[in-house]
Amino acid sequence: MECPQLLTEGAPLPFPPVPSLQNTFGAFLICTCLGCTLFGLTSHQTYRYFRLYPTDKRGMKLLIGLILCLDMLHTITNVHACYHYLITNYFNPCALNEGVWSIRLGIVEGGVMILVAHCFYARRLYLLGGRSLIPVVVIGFLLLAEIGFSITATAETFIQVVFSKFIPYMWQIWGVLLAAVCVDVVATSVLTHYLRKSRTGFKKTDSMVDILMVYAVNTGLSTSVLTIAAFISSILSRDTLIWAAITIVATKMYANSLLAVVNSRRSILDRGLEGFETGSFGLKIVSAQRHSLGQISPIQFQPPPSAVIDIKVTTETFLDVPRGGTSGDDQGVDSAFCST
Repeated sequence: MECPQLLTEGAPLPFPPVPSLQNTFGAFLICTCLGCTLFGLTSHQTYRYFRLYPTDKRGMKLLIGLILCLDMLHTITNVHACYHYLITNYFNPCALNEGVWSIRLGIVEGGVMILVAHCFYARRLYLLGGRSLIPVVVIGFLLLAEIGFSITATAETFIQVVFSKFIPYMWQIWGVLLAAVCVDVVATSVLTHYLRKSRTGFKKTDSMVDILMVYAVNTGLSTSVLTIAAFISSILSRDTLIWAAITIVATKMYANSLLAVVNSRRSILDRGLEGFETGSFGLKIVSAQRHSLGQISPIQFQPPPSAVIDIKVTTETFLDVPRGGTSGDDQGVDSAFCST
């Protein structure tokens, strides 16, 4: 956008106020660089997935491919926004006050990536909870709110082109971030509850359950902390782009957390946990059978079959048989050989 040439009695008017670059596009550039690094990690984990799990169902492979494509599109739009503001419109202060199409689409792109990631987690909770629909329905309502706020906020950015005019509509961004945090908390809490119920009293089994609980908390915590930070900055510094910069990294973490969960199946099996089924949608505790006394049978560990060594012994026997005929030194010896 070119700044209009405004004249007052032959003297040009001063430029409109220019936003500070440090807390707007400076922060956006830094987090875009971090996002590009995380996209490289996403690409690596996607490659590792297709190498480790070539026999997964087609639906799972499509999900991983969709995550990679969404992350790639998200990275491209962020890089384009940085190039537009810092290169193409260098020394054009008026362009810094308006949102370009790529920075507007970043909202709905992040919302879709969060939606896809949490659909995977909701499916896993459905399997872990014995096909219970209560946590899935709760997460579903929160995800509908999250994607609805994302679409509404994106549409509003195309109506309110200038950044300052979008500030009264920041409540839509708050809705997106708050819904994402609530889904993280619900999913992590329910998953931890299901894992605690799977304790059997056996040391080896419980230690593996503890590992899974720590892993579940860490994956949910990494995304929740970033989303909460973006939510707080959108309230305290709504006239900056710090919140948008943080959401770049938070969105990438959702993709990487999902891929980390999927790729962790092989390492968990290598530790010997045979009671956890690693199907197309992640870890699922095998349903325990109940005894007549109502006790839940422990998760079974199947030790590898012991090696059988087959030893075959061959015995060789030599017999000295005297020759018939001559006597004395002329008597020879025939050697008879037999084997058993």
